[in-house]
Amino acid sequence: MLKMTSKNFTMTALLFLACTTTQVHAEQEGNVDLGFQIKTNHLWHGFIVTPSIMTAGELTYTTASGNTKFGLWAGASFDGEYQEFTYFASHQFSAQLFVEIVNHGNHSNIDNVDIFNYSSDPTKTGNFTDIGVGYTFAGDMPLSLYYSVIVQGIDKFEDEDTGKRERAYTNYIEANLPVWQGKDGEIVKVFVGGAFSPTGDKNFYDDSANIVNIGFSYEKNLQILDYTLPVSATAMWNPALKNGALQVAFSFF
Repeated sequence: MLKMTSKNFTMTALLFLACTTTQVHAEQEGNVDLGFQIKTNHLWHGFIVTPSIMTAGELTYTTASGNTKFGLWAGASFDGEYQEFTYFASHQFSAQLFVEIVNHGNHSNIDNVDIFNYSSDPTKTGNFTDIGVGYTFAGDMPLSLYYSVIVQGIDKFEDEDTGKRERAYTNYIEANLPVWQGKDGEIVKVFVGGAFSPTGDKNFYDDSANIVNIGFSYEKNLQILDYTLPVSATAMWNPALKNGALQVAFSFF
């Protein structure tokens, strides 16, 4: 069973930083990019992370090959109740296959938070890290599959037999399929996602293995004079939590 202490995680982070620095120096002609969105709320893997209007910013560095990306993502709601600071790295092996590691840092409602705390106590930290892999099949309307495992952070639950808190190593699987495309590039996609733990019933998403994310999305570009504004709408239902929401997002750059 994988065990990762705070010391081990620090060593891993330092090694990752060293590799990142080496990569940046080796590929001086990489690209730095900035993105900014306004959303009516924030949905993620079947969770309504915040029901409030929020902003999201992303700062990324992509190597000269275009295959490897390092990034920072941050979100905050207008009402001040939600704040997140997330870091990620991904590598594109081909047009169809990629892997990523993401450290999610939703520290909302935690007093005197230490963002470098990687314990499993959700009253002290919002950090959790997952490793994911995605594959998109070939075709005009290609099926995309995504699979991730939480390997660190707030993903421990009490074992009913032993009473001890055990890491769940929560697995999340999602399928996404385009079902309609308009003449001006509009597209509708449907998706379904589920979660389970290989070590017990409870997992990050529910008290047992379950479908946690069903819905569809609509994407289009709004043309405003000479400016193109990408917009999207995502309708989501979570059968496990018995809730749902509609998210509208505007991507300004």
